[in-house]
Amino acid sequence: MTAADEAKQLDSVTDRVAETELDSSRANQALGALAKATKSEVKSITVKRENIDVIVAELECSEEDAIDALRKSLEEDGTLEGGMLVSAALTRLVVS
Repeated sequence: MTAADEAKQLDSVTDRVAETELDSSRANQALGALAKATKSEVKSITVKRENIDVIVAELECSEEDAIDALRKSLEEDGTLEGGMLVSAALTRLVVS
């Protein structure tokens, strides 16, 4: 086989993958659906009243903000409990 034949054969192998253009509107719709699903999952996480009360007392924030921080902390690390969960939620509120 000559060098020209080898080059032609190589071109035929590499040209088999059809290039497709990404439709940005479809990608944005998919990302939006994913964000909505994530938000609904976070809202379904239940938190203890005592944890909410500690955060509200410490930071003087709204109960809604405290609940949001607790849920997001639980979503990130589902193994957090008690003081570790409250600590993670307090950190989230202070840093954000």
